[in-house]
Amino acid sequence: MFKPYRALLFLALSALMLFPDQGLASSVNKATKTAEASLAKQELSQQQLTSLLARVEKKYADMQSLECSFEQHSKSGGRMREGSGQAFFFRPGGASGEKNFVAKGGIIRWEYLKPEAQTIINDGKEIQIYSPADKQLLISSAEALDTDITYALFTGQTNLTESFLVAEGDSSFSLSPPPAGLRALHLVPKEPQSQLKQAQIWVNKDMYIERLIMEDYFNAITELSFNDIRFNAIKPGNTAKIKQLRALNIAADTEIIRQ
Repeated sequence: MFKPYRALLFLALSALMLFPDQGLASSVNKATKTAEASLAKQELSQQQLTSLLARVEKKYADMQSLECSFEQHSKSGGRMREGSGQAFFFRPGGASGEKNFVAKGGIIRWEYLKPEAQTIINDGKEIQIYSPADKQLLISSAEALDTDITYALFTGQTNLTESFLVAEGDSSFSLSPPPAGLRALHLVPKEPQSQLKQAQIWVNKDMYIERLIMEDYFNAITELSFNDIRFNAIKPGNTAKIKQLRALNIAADTEIIRQ
């Protein structure tokens, strides 16, 4: 059975990207593509790479909410698997830091639609994983997300430039053809992490992440591509939407397992 929730034990962002506006004039689109191609080809010094990563992190510092669709490719034990769905991130007031994320009612929700339905809800204290086909609800502590890049970036819990060594992207580290015109940054934890061996992000000229790939110490690889991104569309006063993000409608005969 496919276990898409393993994607949480990398990173994340808990994050994602800004695509060129399809309504812009062709001349502007051409200029954008030229700028992105320049970004991808330009060789950077170590100082410039570190500065670039800091700029990516800063882009998410004031984020209040994010919605997107995603595609996931996973490789483990020689087997390739695919999944897709929607993700929602809500951080009231753009408050950074794990304590603020929890205290102010932050929420992260992943809804897998393929290959089978599965919902993951993380409020910074607990992770709930509901699999309707298995009639199971798994509940565990969110402490395991200390090494999750997405979670750390979105909550402001971790300074990426202090936690990771950054280098030019590794063209061989990918499960599918990489996006064109983007800058790849290869990340390796400065201190050993139980869930993460290495990661790589692809960013556009606006410093938003369009793809993320991670590898753990069991050589399992997870690749996430993000689409249809909407920033700050969920407002703190939209109580109905926030309630919907927290809701988990489980069947009456669901087995609840606490880990």
